[in-house]
Amino acid sequence: MHFEDMECRWKKPWVTLMGATVLMMIQIFGSSSGCFPEEKRSLLEFKASYSDDSLLPSWVDEPNSNCCEWERVTCDPSSNHVTDLSLHGLYKDGSMPNHYGVFDCYGSPSLNSSLFLPFKELRTLNLSFNCFGDFIWNPDNRSTSTLETLETFDLSHNNLNEGVLEFLFGLTSLKNLIFAANNFVGLFPSKGICRLKQLEVLDLGGNDFEGTLDICLSNMSSLRTLDFSDNSLSGKISTTLIASLVSLEHLSLYGNKFEGVFSLNILANLTKLKVLQLGDMDSRTFQVQTEHPAWNASFQLEQLNLFSCKINSPTYRTPSFLSSQNRLKFLDLSKNNLVGEFPNWMLVNYTKLKALYLNGNFFTGNIKLPCGPILHGMDQLHVLDISSNHIQGKLPNNIGFFFPNLEYLDVSSNMFDGHIPASIGEMSNLTVLNLGNNSISGSMPENIVIGCTSLLHLFIEENQLNGTLLSCIAKPGLYTLSASRNNFEGSIVTQEKCQHDFIFLDLSQNNFSGALPSCLNMSSAKIIHLFGNRLTGAIPEGLLNSRRLLAIDLSDNNFMGTIPESIYDSESLTLLLLGKNQLQGNLSSQICELRNLQVLDLSENSLTGSIPSCLENLRFAGRMQFLNFPNIDFISLIPLNSEYDMFGFAMYAGYTYVQVTFKGRPLLFHGNIVELISLLDLSSNRLTGEIPHQLGDLSGLIALNLSHNRLSGLIPESFHKMQSMESLDLSNNHLSGQIPIQLSELTSLSHFNVSYNNLSGRVPNENQFETFDNSSYQGNPYLYWDNDNKHIPITPIDDGKKDATAASYVTVILVFMAIRWINPLQE
Repeated sequence: MHFEDMECRWKKPWVTLMGATVLMMIQIFGSSSGCFPEEKRSLLEFKASYSDDSLLPSWVDEPNSNCCEWERVTCDPSSNHVTDLSLHGLYKDGSMPNHYGVFDCYGSPSLNSSLFLPFKELRTLNLSFNCFGDFIWNPDNRSTSTLETLETFDLSHNNLNEGVLEFLFGLTSLKNLIFAANNFVGLFPSKGICRLKQLEVLDLGGNDFEGTLDICLSNMSSLRTLDFSDNSLSGKISTTLIASLVSLEHLSLYGNKFEGVFSLNILANLTKLKVLQLGDMDSRTFQVQTEHPAWNASFQLEQLNLFSCKINSPTYRTPSFLSSQNRLKFLDLSKNNLVGEFPNWMLVNYTKLKALYLNGNFFTGNIKLPCGPILHGMDQLHVLDISSNHIQGKLPNNIGFFFPNLEYLDVSSNMFDGHIPASIGEMSNLTVLNLGNNSISGSMPENIVIGCTSLLHLFIEENQLNGTLLSCIAKPGLYTLSASRNNFEGSIVTQEKCQHDFIFLDLSQNNFSGALPSCLNMSSAKIIHLFGNRLTGAIPEGLLNSRRLLAIDLSDNNFMGTIPESIYDSESLTLLLLGKNQLQGNLSSQICELRNLQVLDLSENSLTGSIPSCLENLRFAGRMQFLNFPNIDFISLIPLNSEYDMFGFAMYAGYTYVQVTFKGRPLLFHGNIVELISLLDLSSNRLTGEIPHQLGDLSGLIALNLSHNRLSGLIPESFHKMQSMESLDLSNNHLSGQIPIQLSELTSLSHFNVSYNNLSGRVPNENQFETFDNSSYQGNPYLYWDNDNKHIPITPIDDGKKDATAASYVTVILVFMAIRWINPLQE
């Protein structure tokens, strides 16, 4: 063998070794910037498409910029490949979640999946809260290496459709799939989901999947979390499926359409179960059975939600297995019609409890707390809601001592009496206090005003409270005060405290008196109800100067002067109720600037001038519009990162009704389910001139009352266009001419009154007009019935019956409106 040959044979392995070393160095250290160029390019392209420098300032296109050191990026220290991307909440044209956890999107960009194909070792990809719409991917580009290492994929809180589900086929290493709160519809995607047999977390809640739970899920023996809440799944919940998931820790199926009886005994062997969420099914047959057949729970729950489950129907017995659940942090048994003595033992035994919801049941008896020293754990409670039961007696005097850390306390709609415990003032963290709709008496303790330093929302309506309320009204930072239907008296505000932060203020139907100071300013207010008091003087400009004002009711007082100019700047005003006062001046055409008005009541004042023809520009949309009052932003939420809200349950206090006065009488309607009545009442003023024919364009108007004025001229034929009209009163004016025959087209009309005018001619008798008798036409001597071609004059009545007729009208319209508002409350 020649020496040259030996040298060559020695060089080849060395060259090979050097080449391998170079490749390894490139693999280990990547590019000069410390990360792989193709991964860096993809990240920069993502930023350019979906975010900006304000959210990702470290992501810069510079040679020495190492993407492994960028925020929200994690790389493997050995290979320098990107392994984790936390790209949630980065959409540059979007907004952060609101108080309810809903992500408001302004546009929904498409998500290009090809941006993530260069990441060969990616294990976690979080793209939640980004407003993504369509998911773009090309099946032809998919290979066995495409995201083959991905273990966690989070696309929750976007606007994605079901197209992304086909992309899951290649993600064979996936362990955590979180697609909650998107726009998925159609049948449950068992074809894509059931192939992912290594799944440990499957969260598809908050979509609109239909169909049944596929039994193929039972093959996922490692599944720890199964969340299909808030979808449209139906049928019976498969007992075989649930019982086979022995590793299950979190089961959430609430808010679907499941049917039949779900017996908790099938959970007996799920020893690791910590979270169980059922209930609130859109189904008449779904119910939860906890007592039969007999069983023993092998698990210790931390969270249990069985709200609105018809638990143990027909006996409605409190579940007995709860007595052994010592680790509960969150318990919701609300709206189940449970009976028996109030379970005081829950307050004592559950030493880790953070939130307890027992509202909407039939618990009786008293609230009993220990007399001795505080027990370990009772000070852990943050939320206590026992509203809408039949609990009697007095609230314990030491309630504040035992629950010093409460943030939310709701005991409303029970049968409590006695005084408000002063110890509530020891709850310095209390944000929401609701004592409404009981029989509580006495005055408002100063301890609460002073000690509850965090209080934002106070509800004490419908009790027997008395005294003044000045200290509460003057409390800094109080956003909501509902104190209607009590016996409070004296002044509402003082000259010393003129600036208020109220967003919601309801002091209606009390005995408040005196004038409101001219310096009063409520620039943040959305809803103000002061009706049914004895307030005098002028209405301060600052009371109505909020551009965010939705509803204002000052009716049934003794306000004088003119309508404040500031009211016309309210861009969202929907209810304006100033009836039954002593307001004067011309009815200004500025009222037409309130284009969102749906209820306008200026009755029983001394307003003059003519009816503005521009009223046709107002909404008065009737059934087409409703106010969702519980969703306005005065709602207080327990912070979303609180321990007892770890699964997204928002704790809040909402004002569940809005009160409207008609003829000095209060009417209630439920703001979150009832379409707002459209009503225009200008009656009992001194208005003159003709009725503008443009009013006929208010097609959504339900009730129109122009009675007891000095209006003249003809009844506009255009009124026949108001097809939603159910009540029309033009009585006690100086109208002349005939009743337009076109009005017989108002097929929804149930009340009609044109009495005491100067009308003449034939009375219509078609359609609804066949149902109206003489009382609708009295005081018009030249009106007549035409029956079988015979002229029958309207029988006059004497002046003594005139007031009775007006009074009967008030009764009729009140009953009419009350029925419209009360019926939805019963549904």
